[in-house]
Amino acid sequence: MTSTPSLLIDLTGVARLAGVKRPVASMWRSRFRASPDPFPHVVQMKQGRPFFDAMSVAHWLDRTSHGNNPDVVADAAASAAPDGFDVADGVDVARIDALLTLQAVTGRSLAEESAASLVSLAAEIDPDDEFLAREVADVDPTWASWAEQLADAAYSPLAASRLLEQRHVATRATLGSAGPLTAEADELLLDLISALTAARSLTLAVNAGVRPGLAIDLLARAGDEDLELPAGPVGRSIRRRLRLEGMALPSRDSSADAGRISVLRLPVDGPTLAAHMLRAVDELVLGMRDDDRAVVVAPASALTAQLGAGDSLTRTDALRSGRVRAIVRLPAGLVPAATREALALWVLGRETGEAPVADRFTAVADLADSDLTPATRADLTSDVLAAMGTARDVRAHAFRFTRLVRTSSLLAARGDLLEVGGRTPAVGDSARELPALLDRARARLVDDVPRASPSEAPGRALPQASVEVLVAERHVRVLNGTRVATDELGRTGLVVVSADDLDDHARIGERRVDPLVFANLHPSARLTAPGDIVFRTAPTAKAWVDPDGSKVVASPARVLRIDPADPGGLVPELVAADISRSLGGPGSWRRWRLRRVAPNAMAPLRTALVDIAAQRAELESRIAALDHYVDTLTAAVTAGVVTLTDPAADAASDPQ
Repeated sequence: MTSTPSLLIDLTGVARLAGVKRPVASMWRSRFRASPDPFPHVVQMKQGRPFFDAMSVAHWLDRTSHGNNPDVVADAAASAAPDGFDVADGVDVARIDALLTLQAVTGRSLAEESAASLVSLAAEIDPDDEFLAREVADVDPTWASWAEQLADAAYSPLAASRLLEQRHVATRATLGSAGPLTAEADELLLDLISALTAARSLTLAVNAGVRPGLAIDLLARAGDEDLELPAGPVGRSIRRRLRLEGMALPSRDSSADAGRISVLRLPVDGPTLAAHMLRAVDELVLGMRDDDRAVVVAPASALTAQLGAGDSLTRTDALRSGRVRAIVRLPAGLVPAATREALALWVLGRETGEAPVADRFTAVADLADSDLTPATRADLTSDVLAAMGTARDVRAHAFRFTRLVRTSSLLAARGDLLEVGGRTPAVGDSARELPALLDRARARLVDDVPRASPSEAPGRALPQASVEVLVAERHVRVLNGTRVATDELGRTGLVVVSADDLDDHARIGERRVDPLVFANLHPSARLTAPGDIVFRTAPTAKAWVDPDGSKVVASPARVLRIDPADPGGLVPELVAADISRSLGGPGSWRRWRLRRVAPNAMAPLRTALVDIAAQRAELESRIAALDHYVDTLTAAVTAGVVTLTDPAADAASDPQ
């Protein structure tokens, strides 16, 4: 029979046991030091922290009715630990976890067993030393009694194991982005795995970055298929959790030809360089076969953000494989140990090697500003599943969050992968919520409501399209600007619009050129037409809609002209807004993605946009007039040339 050790508890444990905040426990100790029933005295000091006898503290709390836990005596073991046990030490935690597993599997009271009997039981349960034999062989036999008390306090060995894991993780503040995920992030992974395994039987493979509880949940979502575990302490910990859950251990002779779905969580343990994480991803990609699928979860700084030359090359190698089918940036705060760091997902599948690199597409999505609500997770999962399918699946799916980007553009990207092809304004709310949001937005305008009155009747939605595709389909033409020399410019004649003018539209009209001189020097040059979009690509993407036409566009600015006979759902003002939000650079205009509207909505939308622009210009003019008045008024008062009077004061002093 093993002896029962005395349990020690620190003030943090006292607060946890009593169900109060940490300062309250310190207050009890100081306030009741001189009372007839003082707070229990310190029995040990470790690293400057006082420790107390746990049962003495529990009885004191019960006797004095302090705290919010009516079962404080029965629960004491869950917040305490025997002398010599360190909850921050992974080896100590594994030993107690092994004892809990042994108790659950055998159904015997470990406190009644000798040290030799414990070792014998462990060898019988785990003859191949896969999950607990070595931990039990090395454990302090007096800890068996505490393991049993811990299981009683938590109501089961399984609950005790989970509690122990939580307490251990709470001590690992240095884990950073390797820390446990939030429940929302776990649910997203579970949804993805469930969707990816719905139509096929796959072996689930997890790496050492996946916590035991998440591994078990993933296995359940994957249909309780076979499980491939990492070597080392994490694999042993997951096997113990399987036995605690009453599940069978993974088969040791699973078919090498079976398809696999891998979950790779990076980094595994504490801060890790992007290079190390990308090498792990590259190794995963190289080992994949056509039937394999994989989900990689890692910091966005490694998977999507701009990298140095060496790391960027490693990431490009993985992208070039054709297996990366979806890239998603997730919101920050999904790792409580690193609340400011954003995570990203890569979803990998069958190689798209049968298609030339120029014809491959990858789905990308930026959820940095979205909450992972159940609806968001469901729609993102649906988007990813469609992106993993055939070209027909992609065409048939209405994507909510993702857009398709040429893989060749990702390979050539030097910056953030999510910026490739430009960003289009993301709608964070579901489309069905937009009518209510529109009503709310209109209400805030009070009397300045545009004449166009939208109805809630459902309309037709057109997918976005790149400029390159729209040019090929002849919906738009790109016209080069004219090289206008400085000595041609004057103050009268045709208005000249330059690339610099796109930064400040108020400057348009300051530079002009004589029409006869211009026609003589540039006989093949074309003037703008009403509704033309003047744009530039450098240093940033900017655009402006010419409402009147008959202007000269000076190179390097260019013109995007919509075909009035077949506009393809393009509205000039909407196109200009999309361009101004896009990524600039040489040749970038081909990849810009433009929003489109149904033909019957084009004219009303443009009317509304023009009306709003006119109202905005009027307000800006009034603001400018008010600013000018403020400047002139303050100058006059401070110069002493005018005097301000208070009408209210004058009225009060008027004797009438």
